[in-house]
Amino acid sequence: MEKEKNNKILGLISLISTGAVDFVRNAFDEQRVTVVYYEESGDNQGVFCLAEDDDCAITYAVFTQTHRIELLLKVIENSIKPYLKADECRELCCNVYGRNRGIIEFIRSLGFASDMEGYQLRYDCGSQISLDEQSELWEREFKPDMLESFIDLFEGAYYSLNQDNGWEVDQYRNNPDTFLRALTGYESAAGVQSFWLQNQLVGACISEGQFIRDVVVAPQYQNCGYGRTILQSCVKRMSGLYPKGYIYLRVAASNTGAKRFYERNHFVECGFFAEHTYPRRTDKAF
Repeated sequence: MEKEKNNKILGLISLISTGAVDFVRNAFDEQRVTVVYYEESGDNQGVFCLAEDDDCAITYAVFTQTHRIELLLKVIENSIKPYLKADECRELCCNVYGRNRGIIEFIRSLGFASDMEGYQLRYDCGSQISLDEQSELWEREFKPDMLESFIDLFEGAYYSLNQDNGWEVDQYRNNPDTFLRALTGYESAAGVQSFWLQNQLVGACISEGQFIRDVVVAPQYQNCGYGRTILQSCVKRMSGLYPKGYIYLRVAASNTGAKRFYERNHFVECGFFAEHTYPRRTDKAF
C-alpha cells in the first residue's frame, strides 16, 4: 500500500521535471522523504512533501486542485519553519506546480526568493505531426569539439531573456566544463539535436525524458522559420519514444513570445510553476 502511494506521489512530482522525480525517488530509497500532505479527493488534491540529502532540502507542492487552502497553508508553514533556522546551512528550495497562486504567495511570505516562474505546456503525442517537407538544415549529434559553437548559441539565444530577468548572462562561457558535462549527459540519452547550415550552428533542441529543456536558435537566424523546423523534429523524435503520452516544456512567464510560438505549434498550457530558494545569511555578527 505504501509503495502504491509513493508511486502516485512520484507521478505527481514527474509533472515538474525528470530531475525532480529522480531526486524524490532517490530520497524515497534513502527514507529521506517526509510526506506532509497527500490527498486524492476533497478540496485540495495533490501532494506537499519534503525530500532531502546532505546538501539540500527541497519541498514540492504539486496540486491538481486547491480550494479553501487555509488549513493546508498552516500545515506547509509548520513543516517548513524548522528548516528556516539560522544554524541550518543546507540549501532550501521550494518548487510549486499547478494552479497554486495562493501557495506561491504564501511561500514568498515566508521569505523565499523567486528563482523562476512560468508556464508548463504539453503536446499530445497522439496528435498528427506535420513536418516541413524540405529543410536546408543538417541535423547532427553533439560532439565535444562543438562546445564553443554551443556556448555561442546559448549565450546569444538567451542573452535578452537573462538580462531582462536579472539572471547571469554569461553562465555558459563562465562554466564551460559544467556545460560540457551536461551536454554529454543529455547526448548519452540521445537528448541533443543540433542543426547546421554548412559549418554554422543554427539551433539546437535538448530533451530529457518527456521534457523539452531547450529549443534555441542563434539570433541571426531567428524569424526565419528554423525554430519551427527544429521543434517539429524534436517532437517527432520524442513522439516515437512516448507514442501514448505527452511531451512537456516550460516557458518563463516573461517570455511571452516563446509561449505564443509553442502554442502556435500545438502545445497547450497545462500548469504554472514557480521555483524558490530561501536566502541563507552568509555574514556572521561578531
